[in-house]
Amino acid sequence: MKTAFGALGWKPAEFWDSTLTEFFQAIEGWNEANGVEKKAGPPTEDDLESLAKRYGG
Repeated sequence: MKTAFGALGWKPAEFWDSTLTEFFQAIEGWNEANGVEKKAGPPTEDDLESLAKRYGG
């Protein structure tokens, strides 16, 4: 609710009337509009193999 009321500026009724899909899409839209980058995904098998070769393991 902090995100809905704070960052998104929603009123309580807007929050409670929204679906989870709408809420998460609103967060994604806010993030995109405000230059928030998406989190990096997990390392690939190639990444892990390269790290193991470099640092041992």
